[in-house]
Amino acid sequence: MKTLLTLILYTSLSMTMFAQDSEKLNILWIIAEDMSPDLACYGNKVVTTPNIDSLAAKGMRFSNVFTTAPACSPSRTALATGVYQTTLGAHHMRYSTELRPDLPKAVKVLPELMRENGYYTGNIKGICGTGTGKDDWQFNVPGKSWDTHSWKDLTKRQPFFAQINSSQSHRGFSSTKNIAKEKIKIPPYYPDHPVSRHDWAGYYNEINKFDRQVGDILKRLEAEDLAKNTIVCVFADHGRPMIRGKNWLYDSGTQIPLVIYFPEGMKKPKAYQAGKTNTELLSAIDLVAETVLIAGGKIPAWMQGRSFLRKDSKPRNYIHTAADRFGNVDTCSRAVRTDRFKYIRNFKTPGSINECTTAYRRASHPIYHLLNIMEDKNLLTPAQAQLLKPLADEELYDLVNDPYETLNLIGKKGFDTIHKELKERMAEWIEFSKDKGLEKDSDAIVEHFREYGNTTMKSRAKSIQKRRLSVEKYFK
Repeated sequence: MKTLLTLILYTSLSMTMFAQDSEKLNILWIIAEDMSPDLACYGNKVVTTPNIDSLAAKGMRFSNVFTTAPACSPSRTALATGVYQTTLGAHHMRYSTELRPDLPKAVKVLPELMRENGYYTGNIKGICGTGTGKDDWQFNVPGKSWDTHSWKDLTKRQPFFAQINSSQSHRGFSSTKNIAKEKIKIPPYYPDHPVSRHDWAGYYNEINKFDRQVGDILKRLEAEDLAKNTIVCVFADHGRPMIRGKNWLYDSGTQIPLVIYFPEGMKKPKAYQAGKTNTELLSAIDLVAETVLIAGGKIPAWMQGRSFLRKDSKPRNYIHTAADRFGNVDTCSRAVRTDRFKYIRNFKTPGSINECTTAYRRASHPIYHLLNIMEDKNLLTPAQAQLLKPLADEELYDLVNDPYETLNLIGKKGFDTIHKELKERMAEWIEFSKDKGLEKDSDAIVEHFREYGNTTMKSRAKSIQKRRLSVEKYFK
């Protein structure tokens, strides 16, 4: 009788646990590399992105989302934890293995938090023509990160939380096919030149390819009867791979798209509105916090991300972003943004924007060479020439009247009050967040990045010269 009662109790508990798990939705992150909100559903009339557009139409589109850093490894470090990379002391791109810091004892990576809430986790490789398995976390992983890299293994263990990383919109660009170059709107800080249009056309074509990958993933969810119980989030790790985009704290480097879709008929958070656009300021780490809540967990006290889909979600008034060493470029900048103004403090000013370009980027960015050549020939407009002038210590922009952030308002009449407010806000945030990026780097870190610069400049010298010659031919 005792054995029978034990069996009945065990069966009852198992059925209850199964019922609880079956109510939990799978969560899938599809992450693009180096992609600003350059999608048709965000108003771009040159790209063709029907799959993401459709997902946005039946899901929810977010128009003011910003990563914590404008490059992959520091941004993904924050996405792994919901904590700013500067708080973790993992802010440079990128450390050697032996120089990576440990996580603070209390902090856990998102896959571990999801496991604690009953989820099987995966960073999927090789699915629908994509799936790189990229993490690029700049800290030592304490124990286990993901449960699997296999889609087949993942889908056997529901509920699951997974990410599929696509490198499609990362350089290099393979083709400009089907892109109407004459319709591309070139930002005013770039020369409107065939070199610029060709480069942008290549980027846009890669976005089209990414959209097709998203479409193939969505079809696979349908084919495997997973679409009805899988939340899909499509976003990017930071902004577009252009000079003054990636690696810089302008919106072109930190603003990203975000589309979230909850299956029809499934319970949704109170603030989720299908077919609507959310215009609130969001940090990418807020998606980390919201994902934990969707999984049935609680946001840990140490996490700096916050919810945004709940009835009691507290909107952000400020977005904080940070840029530190990128390879051999020794930079340190911080920005604070409201819905109208952005203040940037450049604690280090190693040179002009164009000069602060790594060997890899000099070998792969034709606009870097275009700017230098046209400067030599005195062909640049003031906005374009600014990219070759030394960085200012401080920058302030009115994002409503100057969305391309070309007119620095520091010292201009009528802007002293907002300058003071944002400067004070930044100082408070640096102290509150325990920003380790403002601490002195160790000799080992300085030497590592110096050696990286020397090595890559030598190894890419021929590629850099080849890229330069490909641009020079337009001026002969």
